[in-house]
Amino acid sequence: EDILPLENKYKTIAVIGPNADSKDVLLGNYSGTPSEYTTLLRGMQEEAKKRGIEVIYAEGCDLYKKEYKSLCETDLIPEAVIAARKSDIVVLCLGLSPVLEGEEGEEGAVQCDRDDLGLPGRQAELVRAVAREGKPVILILCNGSPLSIPKEEPLADAILEVWYPGEEGGSAVADILFGNYNPSGRLPVTVVKGTEDLPPFDSYDMQGRTYRFLEKEPMYPFGYGLSYTTFEYSDLQVSPKVITPNQKVTVTCKVTNTGKRAGDEVVQLYLRDVVSSLTTYEKNLVGFERLHLKPGETKEVRFMLDRKDMELLNAKNDWVVEPGEFRVMAGASSEDIRLSDKFAVVEYGMNGVWSETGNSKGDAISASTEMQDVGMTLDNDLKTCWQGNKGDYITFALENGAKIDGLSIAWKKENTGEADFEIQLSGGGGQFLTVYSGSVSKFNEWMSYTFKGTTASDLRILLNSDGLGVAEVKINQLKKE
Repeated sequence: EDILPLENKYKTIAVIGPNADSKDVLLGNYSGTPSEYTTLLRGMQEEAKKRGIEVIYAEGCDLYKKEYKSLCETDLIPEAVIAARKSDIVVLCLGLSPVLEGEEGEEGAVQCDRDDLGLPGRQAELVRAVAREGKPVILILCNGSPLSIPKEEPLADAILEVWYPGEEGGSAVADILFGNYNPSGRLPVTVVKGTEDLPPFDSYDMQGRTYRFLEKEPMYPFGYGLSYTTFEYSDLQVSPKVITPNQKVTVTCKVTNTGKRAGDEVVQLYLRDVVSSLTTYEKNLVGFERLHLKPGETKEVRFMLDRKDMELLNAKNDWVVEPGEFRVMAGASSEDIRLSDKFAVVEYGMNGVWSETGNSKGDAISASTEMQDVGMTLDNDLKTCWQGNKGDYITFALENGAKIDGLSIAWKKENTGEADFEIQLSGGGGQFLTVYSGSVSKFNEWMSYTFKGTTASDLRILLNSDGLGVAEVKINQLKKE
């Protein structure tokens, strides 16, 4: 049974914890003073009243004190246990506060730097004591930096990370708890299980830090977040599958809301440079998109990858895109990868081009599809060809400083219907301009095309019709191996 949303499933709710009725945890550091505010307790009380639900409140424990130093201070945990015993469900409001993670010397600050990632004071003890009552427990965490709760997590039926939620944070949290709003937030950081999983503080090596180089399983991964509905990913498409360093790659996939509630899914796209001259990231976020989906609705999300997404800083301190395989991963978090595919980067002038099997063949040619067939355009055999559909292209590298004013092409097509094409040239930088456009009416024989002489580095044949094949190409300025 799903504990959340609460809706009207429970008649009595115990709201417990030092952050339940705290104004400080709403605003965090670097904030003004609002004229009005709603604490977590007040927000839940107001929403519960509308539904005829009783709310019992107990502070539970001090925010950070571990022991009592005067007779005026009393143990608050027994009162919290009694409140839990009288309720149908418990909402524990715990975490940090600006007084525990503020600036050095800031007025009211108790401490600034933290030497562990756990709950401060007796909060962990409070969780254990309340959980022993056997009631469902919802844990709400208020904090400005990550909290690691490996021992407390198993005792909670649901966890809501609200950070420092703002002056009306109590109303927002109540909306989520009672189902007025479907949560869709995602973690902007990686939460590790403890400081022992981090490199030494005085080490500036990135190994083991952040989701890009993490070595141990995290408490909660970067990008993680749940919803009151479910989503299914499908139909990942990567095009073209082979590019040169300045070309772009389009990535699309479909997302379907498979649950019963409308909700937002944050689709995240990660990239990995599989083999490189230097140690690079395990995965790197290169795009994300928020989709609002009704139950049963499907939408397509589209990402465009360019040179900057694939670059690395090499040993010479130059930003370069190295030839090789790149892995594309789409998912709901950095660890929850639903779909993956790959593409390759090739350099003009290399001896061969990349194929899906990793073999080298042909000359300095790349194509948007059917890379295994590109060598057939230079094999002196009119019976073989590279073939594509509308929008596909095949690109040939030219000699340095080449001035080109024409070429010959032998076309191939299953049916003899007319087909359209364009010839494009690039002077570098990945931008191609059309210098000739026309139609093909003759196949299996040589056709010559001329245009204004232009200095270019690459020549591209763009198909504007489906099922059109290039059997042979003659380019005098073709780059030699």
